[in-house]
Amino acid sequence: MRILSYAVDGQTRLGVLLSGERVLDVTNVYPTALSLLEAGEQGLATVRGAADRAERGESLSGQIRALAAVELRPPVPQARKLFALAGNYQEHIREGGRPTYEKDETYPYFFMKPPSTGLIGHGQPILYPKIAQKMDYEGEFVIVIGKRGKHIPVEAAYDYVVGYTILHDVSERSLASKEPPKAEREMNRFFDWLVGKWFDTGAPCGPWLTTRDEVPDAHSLKLITRVNGEVRQDSSTAAMIFTVPEIVSFISRIVTLEPGDLIATGTPGGVGSAQGKFLKPGDTVEVEIEKLGVLRNSFVAE
Repeated sequence: MRILSYAVDGQTRLGVLLSGERVLDVTNVYPTALSLLEAGEQGLATVRGAADRAERGESLSGQIRALAAVELRPPVPQARKLFALAGNYQEHIREGGRPTYEKDETYPYFFMKPPSTGLIGHGQPILYPKIAQKMDYEGEFVIVIGKRGKHIPVEAAYDYVVGYTILHDVSERSLASKEPPKAEREMNRFFDWLVGKWFDTGAPCGPWLTTRDEVPDAHSLKLITRVNGEVRQDSSTAAMIFTVPEIVSFISRIVTLEPGDLIATGTPGGVGSAQGKFLKPGDTVEVEIEKLGVLRNSFVAE
């Protein structure tokens, strides 16, 4: 099942993607994606039943619209937390000139992006910040949490995963704050890297949430990122260092996971900084992941 949030007449609504690129509105049952996820398996079963009846052509109270007629929003616009992993692909670590380590010698490095100001949906514009100098792209596979949990064992982690989606982790590589006469301090490089992840609209997400039953193996999915049609990243989730269960388990040791939380699992090699190819206003970035769809957004000057 593919669950999506979309806007009609300025109101964000909840829907399920049907065959023939149609959207069944289920807002009358669950007004938001977060309320659906909080309802757990019962909520998913209710919405899945409505979608099955719609596919059979049975009469429904929910309206059906053409996908092309709606404006997509992030699958979970009300996401409480948005986590992202740094360095979860050896190829990306190597292209950045950093040393690589065996899996048992390290652990998942994760940080957070602001969901309320960062998340946007498929097709919505990304603001190119005035302060930016070297804007970069990172296509990422995303875990969507469906159940509250803390200290989750690796072997039970999938019980807390409701599904998956796509994120474009927009990243600024060289902030103007590094320029003289700013003092050179020990932590400048780290914090400039970190805040370079926090810009408004810097977390395009979507196009929808694909439930876990539709993705039997999360670690064998083709991941491609294109800039203006040119393939820049061509990899697979098979190359991730830490797996979905390991990531969920580790983060839950530190932070309580809640329904609707998003975990972007890192980016493969091929980012712009490694090639000297940075983004500019007008550029269009597409992130395509097998079974999950295509996330497409364009940059506009802030």
